[in-house]
Amino acid sequence: MNDASFTVMVSLEDCLAFANLSGDWNQLHTDETYARRTTYGRPLLHGAFSAGLFSRLAGMYLPGDNCLLHGMRLRFLNPIFPPQALTVSGHFAYTNQDAGEVVATIRDTDSGRVMVEGGYSFSRHFSDNTNKELPERSNVQEEATTDRVLVTGVSGGMGSAIRELLGDRALGTSRSEHNDSITVPNLEQIAEVLPEGKLSGIVHCAGPQPDNEGLLDHINTEAAVEHHIAKPLREVLALARVLRDRGTPGSPIILVGSTFATPGKHAWRNPLYSLSKSLIPTLTEILALELGVTCQMRAVGVVFDIIKGGMNRNISPAIEQAHADRTIAGNLPTMGEVATQIEWVLNNRSCLASGATLRLTGGALP
Repeated sequence: MNDASFTVMVSLEDCLAFANLSGDWNQLHTDETYARRTTYGRPLLHGAFSAGLFSRLAGMYLPGDNCLLHGMRLRFLNPIFPPQALTVSGHFAYTNQDAGEVVATIRDTDSGRVMVEGGYSFSRHFSDNTNKELPERSNVQEEATTDRVLVTGVSGGMGSAIRELLGDRALGTSRSEHNDSITVPNLEQIAEVLPEGKLSGIVHCAGPQPDNEGLLDHINTEAAVEHHIAKPLREVLALARVLRDRGTPGSPIILVGSTFATPGKHAWRNPLYSLSKSLIPTLTEILALELGVTCQMRAVGVVFDIIKGGMNRNISPAIEQAHADRTIAGNLPTMGEVATQIEWVLNNRSCLASGATLRLTGGALP
């Protein structure tokens, strides 16, 4: 099914129900006496009610049950005056097994007049029908072997690819329950939940999602800085202490960075994320010195450009092609390719790489 539609009758009672749900009791939508004194002459349907109709289209039709919305856009062309019959329709602008985008409209059913136009982007989620339970921590300890590589963020695209490549050698962690990983919502407590045994390295992929607000626009700057910079820094230090206490000689902590820590086409749309990633080169040098002097261990930073998958899995084909055109090879690296580069750094036991930040970007332009 590439397109779908449904019809709904909206009433003033729907306006009141939406106001009760959302807390938006603006009189233009809920008070007939007030609305009659305005240029509209009668109550209007809340604009956000249309977002709910798009949500219904997404969750019930396009794509349906396995939909996870990522973004929505609406343009209000004409006011909707209850009671009014509306037809909500949409079609796939593009879709694949994992994600897609829908173009949608809301029309007056009788006249066909477009009231709202827009659309939404989505990914598809899939449930594990086996309902397999995660092993208890005691079970993980019993199965643990020595000299394993601790990989954080295995619920993400990069962490998952690295764990898959390393196989039984990997010991994964995730902030939420995920397959056979160790659940640790706060990596500052990693030492308390880690099974017994030595580590031959740590690959740190976990981190907060990119922000999308200007530095000067945060209502609570303290909380934003704590979430994006202070807490991630403390988590890296906790991981480094674990390596110091339980790592084998020559084992590294690998900190994964991003070109979003440098100026470029993104125009600082994710400023706190950029600041957090910009710490990696200096932090790598500091940790390399402290780990090397005290216990002959290493710290290496690895910076990638845009990677196909992970947080970029839902970018449009046009944006993906634009980023691919910035690379010498003309294509974006996959998570599997990234994992092989991380494995190469893990297996390179030379102290010469310690303290270095390797820019594995394929020569991508800014």
